[in-house]
Amino acid sequence: MQTLLFLLCLLHSLNPTYPIYASVCDCNNMKIRGILDFELPYYCDNEKPETQHLPRIPSTYTLVTKQKPAATWKGWTCRQWTKTKKITGSFWIGSFDTVYSQETILITPLECWRMVNDKKCGANNMQTGPTGLSFTATPTGEGKWYAIKEYQTLNCIAEQITLRQEKPDSPIESPFGLLNTTQQEGQFIQNQNAIVWGERTTNSSYTQTLLKGKGYLELPREPESDNSSRLYDTSRQIEISFLNKPDKDIVSVGHKVVGIPLTYLTFPAETTKILYEMFKNTIATCLKNTNLATPVCEDYRELYKSRPQRSLLQEVHFLFDTQVEDEKLGIRLYSISYAWGTLRLAHRRPKIIKEDGKIVQKDATIYITYESGSRNPLTTYSQLSKDDPLPS
Repeated sequence: MQTLLFLLCLLHSLNPTYPIYASVCDCNNMKIRGILDFELPYYCDNEKPETQHLPRIPSTYTLVTKQKPAATWKGWTCRQWTKTKKITGSFWIGSFDTVYSQETILITPLECWRMVNDKKCGANNMQTGPTGLSFTATPTGEGKWYAIKEYQTLNCIAEQITLRQEKPDSPIESPFGLLNTTQQEGQFIQNQNAIVWGERTTNSSYTQTLLKGKGYLELPREPESDNSSRLYDTSRQIEISFLNKPDKDIVSVGHKVVGIPLTYLTFPAETTKILYEMFKNTIATCLKNTNLATPVCEDYRELYKSRPQRSLLQEVHFLFDTQVEDEKLGIRLYSISYAWGTLRLAHRRPKIIKEDGKIVQKDATIYITYESGSRNPLTTYSQLSKDDPLPS
């Protein structure tokens, strides 16, 4: 039995061995192939309707703002105080007791300006430093037996500071807190500090270009329901929503950016024309379909009502028989004083008149005036000479 087991083990050991090949991950030499999407694209799914992509328009753009940055300007803060050295002499042992004290002196804005301009602290010259002027000293003096002696020194500091204001009607920000005053005041007292500043000139018109770039516009499928379009700049990885309605608050035609006050997008002429045509067509659709009760249509209808109403003549009948005869007789002249007021048309034709006892032919200008709202809206009169006055 033992011999049989030995033979079986020997035969098993003589079987050939095969290597095992296994794929392993080499973390030191990894390669990124991208992101694998397991969903089928929309065009491979016959059950789903084809996705309607929004119209895309490649265009350059300029992002500008009319929001003024916070106004900053330089000012001065001044402070004065006195240092006192008090020496008390003892009667019995001849020793002296010395006490130092300090007291703040209130300074006026005029004294602050005088300190800055003269660079004087009392009778002492002030030292010029990186942030302002200063004079600091400790009083000196000797004591006397059984007596009290006091010595004082005036100290001054004038520092240049930066003041800031977000809006013309907002408080002024300073290193000492908010100053409840205006730029025109030029001065303020904050605790023991006098703060002064000079006159400033501000530019009322302000427009700053934030950035320029190139991308594409994505227009809404239904402008009657969505009054905004989107700008995509893939190079900067930004997306900007803007209103379709053009804005006249900027010199060039701009469109307000959604969510950022006083910020606009401007485009070249061809892109602006496309956006304006979409805007006009949307107004026409909203006016034609009164059942569209979308907020966009309501806004556009109010905008249309607020515009000045204009009326135009659609058809004008001349006093002559036919248009061909009119063209043979002379040159038609048009003089329109106002499209929604008086409409005056002129036509030149020869006229036979008697002058100085002779029959002569002269060119007369016949005017046709249309006055809306009158009983006789059409009136005619002729003018032989340009010096002849026209009826009012």
